[in-house]
Amino acid sequence: MTKATLLGLSFAAGFAFTAVQAEPVTVYSSNNTASIDAVVSALADIAPDKDVDFVSGGTGALMQRIAAESENPQSDIFWSAGFATLGAYKDNFQSYSSEVTEKLPESMVGPDALWTGTNTHVMVLMINERQLRGMEAPTTWSDIFDHKWKGKLVMGDPEKSSSTYAQVYGLYQTFGQEGLNKLAAVATNTNSTGDVYKGVAAGEFPVGITMEYAAHAYVDGGQKEIKLVYPTEGTFLSPEGMGMVKNPVNPEGAAALMDMLASADLQEAVFRATFRRPVSPDVDVTAIAGLPAMSDIKIIEFDQLQASKDREMVIAAWRKAKEAAE
Repeated sequence: MTKATLLGLSFAAGFAFTAVQAEPVTVYSSNNTASIDAVVSALADIAPDKDVDFVSGGTGALMQRIAAESENPQSDIFWSAGFATLGAYKDNFQSYSSEVTEKLPESMVGPDALWTGTNTHVMVLMINERQLRGMEAPTTWSDIFDHKWKGKLVMGDPEKSSSTYAQVYGLYQTFGQEGLNKLAAVATNTNSTGDVYKGVAAGEFPVGITMEYAAHAYVDGGQKEIKLVYPTEGTFLSPEGMGMVKNPVNPEGAAALMDMLASADLQEAVFRATFRRPVSPDVDVTAIAGLPAMSDIKIIEFDQLQASKDREMVIAAWRKAKEAAE
């Protein structure tokens, strides 16, 4: 359990919080250590008088815990998971909106304000130029369907990874079964999404389908051979968010912390530590890290909740594609 504090703060964004109840705000979080540490550090500077307890665990386990505690809640906020996952567990949350959350893009707030976006994953092609060995780097999704990439393209497993499912769902919506068939015929699948970007960075594969933040970490780390490609047909987003637990232990403290996590200040802190792209439009990711502005990336939109409902169908389509490739 990690402790931070939260009281009497005033943000440059123009809102302020006053004293709330003495009990801590309890956050169940499936976020990685770097994200939590970034928030802990920021809160320690701006709100030194109130405790925030972070309880870490896997998304599914924490959601089940919230449900099991519904008659006697032990937490205030869940932070964070993909919108499709939050939709599947929407009964765990209650609506929350404020002047702060209303500044976020409409697409980054869940229906009935049951959850609020904190960051979004942008899907990219991660290229190790040293391993291309004379091959021209792909610039489109269609490029990687070419048989010449067989054994040279790595991706996760959509049955095990929510981010890989978002990639496959987007490709299925864009290219249909034929596109999945072509992808399955060339792609090497890993059991872990981490093995995708690690494999490309280590030179095991010249190309991987992964998330912007993960690939950019290697660029920031000095690997000049690593490049990010945003496919020109458009790419896909997998936003993540937080929700206020139904009947929270400390509703006033939960509201204050929700506003902070939705603010540009905290989202910038997490971005600087992890490169997870903020949903707040007030964070300049280009100035901070050299990443393109969202307005400069062509996005193929799809309904995140529909993606969740379509999961069984799309996984069946992927299995069919894999069987055809064998």
